[in-house]
Amino acid sequence: MKNEVSIKEFQDFDVGDIYKIVRQIYLTSGFMSDDFDRKFPSIAHFNKHFLQILEKRSSFFLVAISQNKPVGYLVLEANPAKNLRHTATLNMGVTDKFRGMGVGKYLLGQSLQKAKDDGCTEIVYLMVRADHGGAIQLYKNAGFHTLTKLEKDTKINNEYFDGLLMRKFIQ
Repeated sequence: MKNEVSIKEFQDFDVGDIYKIVRQIYLTSGFMSDDFDRKFPSIAHFNKHFLQILEKRSSFFLVAISQNKPVGYLVLEANPAKNLRHTATLNMGVTDKFRGMGVGKYLLGQSLQKAKDDGCTEIVYLMVRADHGGAIQLYKNAGFHTLTKLEKDTKINNEYFDGLLMRKFIQ
């Protein structure tokens, strides 16, 4: 898969194209914790949100490309707090047609290397639903470890789901 997928920066795209792909990922994944259209009622809201993230030192938004089309994304958001600047949170997703094909693995690997090369981020945190076995395995294979289980962390249509807080030291 690595030879068929390339990685580009958010800034290399028309924001409308990135908005569409992230929205499609949210709408086709049962594992996202927020409603995309509520969170981003317009492309302008989406763009403003991610431009604010990208203003933070060591933050980035990567896009996985296959056949000249976006197929996944990963956002690493550095913590701006003085005593937490060595930490960042990670959020990612892959389109339904490319899930299970190594795109997430490649995107995650490239992003962790980018963060390591930058030298500012030492610890990466992420949240994942405890029933999302594929994502958990991806993160474990990349060196993430579960810190804690958050019981009934997410509620969807009166059904509760546990969450896992995971961490990886990259420096």
